[in-house]
Amino acid sequence: MKSIFLIPVFLFALINLTAGQAAAVSTSNDSAEPTFQDFLAQFPKASLPYTFDAEVLQNQLENRTSAPKATRLAWDYYQFLPTLEESARYSRMPVYPEPVAAFETADNYAVLYNTGRAFTKNLKSYHIAVFDKAGNHIATNFVAGVNPGTLTVATIDENLRAVVQAYMINWAKDYTENGPEGNSINSMTSAGRQVMLLTSGGMVEQVNWAYKTDGMSASASAK
Repeated sequence: MKSIFLIPVFLFALINLTAGQAAAVSTSNDSAEPTFQDFLAQFPKASLPYTFDAEVLQNQLENRTSAPKATRLAWDYYQFLPTLEESARYSRMPVYPEPVAAFETADNYAVLYNTGRAFTKNLKSYHIAVFDKAGNHIATNFVAGVNPGTLTVATIDENLRAVVQAYMINWAKDYTENGPEGNSINSMTSAGRQVMLLTSGGMVEQVNWAYKTDGMSASASAK
């Protein structure tokens, strides 16, 4: 009789032990630090050359409701984008990086993302962060985007060089007074063109030459 009563007790203890081990493994997995490869997996793979479409950016600016809600990068992965804090200094709104694309070359990985901000889904500020094959951050540069005053597009080649073209936006009505409602873009004026080596430097926001109207500029500096 004594052994009969011990069997349920033994089984109950075994079940509790197994459940405890499973919970411990689950907690350990949940708290594990993401790896660089985990970070890269958050970005859709894309090939080079990669080109931004000026017409798409213009339509998103004019038609505010047409831009779909983007997927935001999970907070755990912010550590791989060291310039996010610097980007946040340019606005009182929190920065929400939105993954766009991931590229791989013989020597580097690169990720393209939009530093989205709340209530501004039609405004874009695209950055590309470049890493070596070990996952060490090398450089982050602004390459394209659109806001009510400026539209910037780029083509990124296989050597991680970007040909960047900026335009000044000319609205039918004064944008400061009328905003986007019932307004439209009349034309765009070339504001500057430059070739940038994306494996060096660090332009995390719009560059000054993107606001100039006197044609080409020899260098770029952070705004």
